Amino acid sequence: MFPFLAVLRGSSCRRYGPIIVTAIAAVTLYAWIDLTYSLPWNPDRPTPPAFPAGPLANACDNLKDTNPIATTNEPIPNIVHYIWLLADPAVFSLEFKVFVSVYSSYIFFHPDRIYFHTDVTPELWNRAKTSGDLWTKRILAIPGVTPNFIENPRFTSKNVDIDTFGAKSDFIRAVALRDFGGIYLDVDVIPLRDVAPLRNAGFANVVGGAVAIAPKHTGYVNTGVWLSQPHSTLVEIFYKGMDAFYNGQWAISVGILTDLAFRLSAVPGEVLIMHPRAFGAVSWEEADQVRLFKSHPDTDTNSAIQSHAVGAPKELKNSCAEALSWFAEREHAGRMESWEIDFSSSYVLHAIDELAEARYGKISLKGVLARQSNYARAVYPAIWHAIDAGVIPRGETL
Repeated sequence: MFPFLAVLRGSSCRRYGPIIVTAIAAVTLYAWIDLTYSLPWNPDRPTPPAFPAGPLANACDNLKDTNPIATTNEPIPNIVHYIWLLADPAVFSLEFKVFVSVYSSYIFFHPDRIYFHTDVTPELWNRAKTSGDLWTKRILAIPGVTPNFIENPRFTSKNVDIDTFGAKSDFIRAVALRDFGGIYLDVDVIPLRDVAPLRNAGFANVVGGAVAIAPKHTGYVNTGVWLSQPHSTLVEIFYKGMDAFYNGQWAISVGILTDLAFRLSAVPGEVLIMHPRAFGAVSWEEADQVRLFKSHPDTDTNSAIQSHAVGAPKELKNSCAEALSWFAEREHAGRMESWEIDFSSSYVLHAIDELAEARYGKISLKGVLARQSNYARAVYPAIWHAIDAGVIPRGETL
């Protein structure tokens, strides 16, 4: 059964053979349990968390039932939503990595507005625009950036304490999409191309699967990117579900949005669920984040600023010639490094940057211009645009 055991002879076989066989059996059993329990298509896999029916008894009150066959959805509004809550009510500071996301939204989405839903006071916001730190002033000066001053949500209707920034953000994004509609982005989501084809696809909501390495993490929806019509069925029920079921559990919103999105995707025109790579390309797991942020200093990237063509994003074309040209370059021409990730199928990049800062230091302008990591190569076109437009002075690139 295991030919390599034949290399063991005499006492060695008697001594180590049972240990090796036991180890192999244990690994095989663990893999079988992990796969059979965690794969999303396994009918025995419970949906975490398991929600009781009682709290939603009145959840559909005041919601209109629509005839989906007769409904033709208008385009999803071209409004971008970010959330920024203060850890210290006296300190409002936005870093370079936030600039990367907001400026990328501005140049790729061409939005009507870019909302910051925030508990910053109007006085502090206005003071930061004129006398804040460098990147804060640059972000607030991006055309369309608009504050929506809100109260920090602290309790559900059942008086459950909403005690983490992540949970607070879950409630705020639901209200923002319900009231305005548009495109919600976590601040570590970087647009890479226009999502207009998705906004105009005829769906009331567009979400994407979450990329995962471990099988037990597959099958979920990425809550960091969400396109929605105002008052869509999905966003209305999501908000009611969060209010009914929030219990302090980490990432409970992932289970709620995943369950609802897949259920409502069967309703024509309600939810389009994109392939995971559309809104991610890499997972939040450590191995993928190393792939994204690890620097490759031996790579020759001619790090000095080059022509506009170098930094300009390529438009995707639906043609045989263009597809074959891309395939030849990607597969046969050796134009990509062995470590380089292909983002050509991604509308946005969800870059979970906590690991980057802990392991590789702060995300910086210098690091992006060097283009020696996958993150840097993905976001470089937007930063080059900012340099070419004078938003970032060329003197800072030297």
